[in-house]
Amino acid sequence: MSPAGSYDPKIIERFADQLLRKADTVRVGCAVGGGIFGVFVGAVPLTPLRSVWGVPAGFGVATIIVGALLGVLIGYVIGEGRAFRFRVQAQSAIFQLEIERRVSSAVAEAVATAVAQTPPAAEAPVIAPSPMAAPSPPAVSPVSEPPPRPAESLLRPPGPSLPPVSPSPDEPPLSPAASG
Repeated sequence: MSPAGSYDPKIIERFADQLLRKADTVRVGCAVGGGIFGVFVGAVPLTPLRSVWGVPAGFGVATIIVGALLGVLIGYVIGEGRAFRFRVQAQSAIFQLEIERRVSSAVAEAVATAVAQTPPAAEAPVIAPSPMAAPSPPAVSPVSEPPPRPAESLLRPPGPSLPPVSPSPDEPPLSPAASG
């Protein structure tokens, strides 16, 4: 068994399996709950509340069956929506595990390739610096960076710039009627 703080991908796999089982349970549970609610609603013509509906008591069994079927259907749809969230979480955890596995194998492959391509280092003689010599400053290569672009240019699409709307800020913009 691994210590409490170490990484174990099997725990994430178990978590994803639990989420998928929970998704199925939620869907079925909502369908059953909807069916039970539908039975109660369909049984209204058989109760003293029959005055609420214009359905005679002779149709009581039919309304119970229809209510149960509609309740199961509505419960299933609601449960499927809630179960979808759990499935997305499970897929996200599985996807993260897959990414981790691929990155680990790619890094291991890159390290193995780099080690295989590196020639053995020839032993160079070690020359001790004299205590009187001043250390030379490290060579710095000048790096030319492009000038920063103003934020305003980032907001415009590339291409030729558009003419200003008005010649100066004090003058009103030209209207199509005034130019003709």
